[in-house]
Amino acid sequence: MNLSFLRLLLFLLLPALHAGAQYDTAYDAAIARAGLYHLQKDHHNAIRCFEQAFAIQPPDALNAYKAAGAYALDSNAGKAFYYLELALQKGWHDAAWLQQDAYFSYLQYAAPAQWQQLVQNAVANENSFAQTLKQPALRKRINQMALAEQQLRYQAAQTTNDTALQRIHHNIYTTGNENREQAKAILQQYGWPTISSVGKDGQNNFWLLVQHADADIPFQQAALDSMKKIRQSTETDPAHYAFLYDRVQCNLNYPQFYGTQVNWTQQGQANGFRTIAQEEVTDRRRKAIGLPVLAVYALSYGFTYQPVNAATARHREDSLQHLSQSLLDSAAQAYQQQAFPKVYDCYNNASMIAGGMSNEEQLQAAVIFCRIATQTGEQQYKDIALDFLNLLQLRHAISKKSLQQPAFSILQQQPRWAAIYGRLE
Repeated sequence: MNLSFLRLLLFLLLPALHAGAQYDTAYDAAIARAGLYHLQKDHHNAIRCFEQAFAIQPPDALNAYKAAGAYALDSNAGKAFYYLELALQKGWHDAAWLQQDAYFSYLQYAAPAQWQQLVQNAVANENSFAQTLKQPALRKRINQMALAEQQLRYQAAQTTNDTALQRIHHNIYTTGNENREQAKAILQQYGWPTISSVGKDGQNNFWLLVQHADADIPFQQAALDSMKKIRQSTETDPAHYAFLYDRVQCNLNYPQFYGTQVNWTQQGQANGFRTIAQEEVTDRRRKAIGLPVLAVYALSYGFTYQPVNAATARHREDSLQHLSQSLLDSAAQAYQQQAFPKVYDCYNNASMIAGGMSNEEQLQAAVIFCRIATQTGEQQYKDIALDFLNLLQLRHAISKKSLQQPAFSILQQQPRWAAIYGRLE
C-alpha cells in the first residue's frame, strides 16, 4: 500500500480511538485491530473486531460508518446499509464524503434505489446540522479540501501504472500546496476553527490539513498556538492538540509528549514510537485527554508495546544522551584530524537523535561546517550548516546577531540563507 495513503487512512481511523469520557480498554483494542485489518483489506477480520467492539458498547457515528465500509467491501449490502443508517442516526453529517467514498461503490450498483434514498437522507441530515453551526460555509469549504486530497491519495493507492501514478502524485503535491495555502488563510482569518463554528467533522478535517503540512512547520506552530488558546474549552478536541503538539515537537527534533507519532520503515510499516519524554507517565497524560493507552494505540499500527517504568525510561534517555555525546566527541576528534566526511557522518547521526544536541551544539556544528566548506569548497557542508541553522530558526533559538560570525559569510550567497535570515528578528 502507498505509504502516504496509509498514513492518511491511519489519521482518519485514529480519531475513532478517542474514547471520550467513557474509557474502555477492551473496546478500544477491538476498534484498533478492526482499523488495522480494514487498512490491510482483511475485511473478514475487520468485521469480526468491529462486532466484538460493538458487543462491549454501541458504536458512535464514526465507528458505525467505518464498520459499514468494511461490510461494503465484503459485499454485504444488508449490514453495510444497517451501519450507514446507524451512523446517520448517531450524527454522521458529511454527505459529500459519503457520496464520494470509494468504499461504498458496491452499494451504488448492488442496491441503487436504497443507496439514493440513503444519500437523500444524508443530505437532509447535513442541511439540518448546518443550520446549527455559526459558519456552515467554512465547514463545507474545509471538508471539500480534505475530500479532494483524500480522493487523490486513494487513487494513488489503487494505481499500478507508473505514468498514471506519476500524474496522480503531481496532483497530490499541487492539491496539498493549494490546501495548505487555503488553510493558512483560514487560520489567519478565523483562528483555529471551533466545533460550534464548523462542527466536529469540519474541525477534524482542518486538523488533518495542518497535520499533513510538514513542509510548513511555522504554519503548524501557528495553528498549535491558536488551538492552545481554546484547548481548555469544549470548542476543540484535546486529541487534536496532542497529535499536533507531538508532530511539531518531532519536526523540531524534540521528544514527543503524548506518544502519538511512530517510526516508519521504508516498506511502510510502523515499528515503534518515536522518542517520548518521560515515557513512563505517557499513559497518564493520554488518559487525561481521553486517548487510549500506548499498548492499545500501538495495535492500530500493527506492533506491540510494553509499558515501561521510570527506571527503564531513564535508562533509555541516558543511553540516547550517551550515544549523542559519543558522536559529538567523535566529530570533534575527526575535525582535528581533518577527516571531514567522518565529521559530517557523526554530526548527521547525532542530529537524528531527538533532543540529542543542544541549541548551542547545533550552532557550533553550523560554524564548523562553514569552516570546512571554506576549506574544501564542497556544497554538502554548506547544506548541512544551513540545515542546522534552519532548525534553530524554527526553534526560535537564534537571532540575526547570532549569524554575524565571520564563518557564516560563505553562506550568504545561498538561497536558503536569505530565507532563514529573512525570518529572523
